[in-house]
Amino acid sequence: MLNNVVRISRKQQLLHKVVMVNGFPGCGKTMLSPIIATFDHVEIMQFAFLIEQMCELWGINRIDSDVAESMIKMNADLLLYNVMMGRQTNCRPSDQSSIFKHKPIEHIRRMLSPGDKSILKIIQEKKPILHLTTHMLLPATPLLYKALGDKLIFIELVRHPLYMIIQQEKNFEMFDGPRNQHTRFMHDEKEHNFFSYGREMKFDTSNSFEKAIHSIDWYYSKLFSKNYDDSVELVPFEKFVKSPDDFMNKFSSILGSPLTKSVKKEMSKQKVPRKLLSDGPALEIYKRCGWQPPQTNNEEDELNIRRELVSKNVSDGALNLLDKISEEYVSNFLSSYEEYHPT
Repeated sequence: MLNNVVRISRKQQLLHKVVMVNGFPGCGKTMLSPIIATFDHVEIMQFAFLIEQMCELWGINRIDSDVAESMIKMNADLLLYNVMMGRQTNCRPSDQSSIFKHKPIEHIRRMLSPGDKSILKIIQEKKPILHLTTHMLLPATPLLYKALGDKLIFIELVRHPLYMIIQQEKNFEMFDGPRNQHTRFMHDEKEHNFFSYGREMKFDTSNSFEKAIHSIDWYYSKLFSKNYDDSVELVPFEKFVKSPDDFMNKFSSILGSPLTKSVKKEMSKQKVPRKLLSDGPALEIYKRCGWQPPQTNNEEDELNIRRELVSKNVSDGALNLLDKISEEYVSNFLSSYEEYHPT
């Protein structure tokens, strides 16, 4: 029997600051996280599956808040301690979280250092900023801010649904397989992903493209209704990749770090700024997720190409829902349709 009398607690923390680059799959985290990682004091990008799982369990009311908050604090401390110690270091060159993409000499030095108690002093003196790339945590920001308070910098990258749906459709092969690390639950003797909670019938009767639309609808309904903490830094992908200066100055301010040559070099590597939204670097990870270079010089045509592909694979009802989400996104985050066109 569970003991609901004992309140779980974590008062002391190693953590100084943590920056989370979050968003829906395909929103552009792979572009933004390497840029954030080049700011002084910001650590190498890491994934935080346990923190994500705590938030997902909290979102479907399967974990008490005090437990989730304490687990988030403990895991944030552990992630920071390990990265400063050189433990669980990723040496796979092609991975986005590889040390070869972020000061490799420094990480090798850490692996060869004494570690243990000496790390506490290093953390206190250097005040490193833990850097996490996370997925679909916007609805859980009230929990995250309650757990981490003003230590948390939460950057939410948002993007037009038509630029995310192809990757999300491909993701359903992973969501339904053993590689899936997201929370799943049982409903009518079937396993469901956490984001289908309360929408199980829709997902049960949908193909992979339609499931992608319903998952975007779940996430963007939270976004449009402003069902998240007020401290969240919202960054529309379209505005950032074409006119990044205001966003970069804001990042510099909240991270307490200047816009160095290293930051600007990484921006250039990520092709920021750019003239066309989809004209990013031709990375293998993008290709695996369905990315293709621009086929036209017109943003409206690029959107229509993606909509046409989706329309051949979904019902009229699902397509109408996608159009509705897209219209609301443009209304909320793009002041005029000219935002899509090169200046």
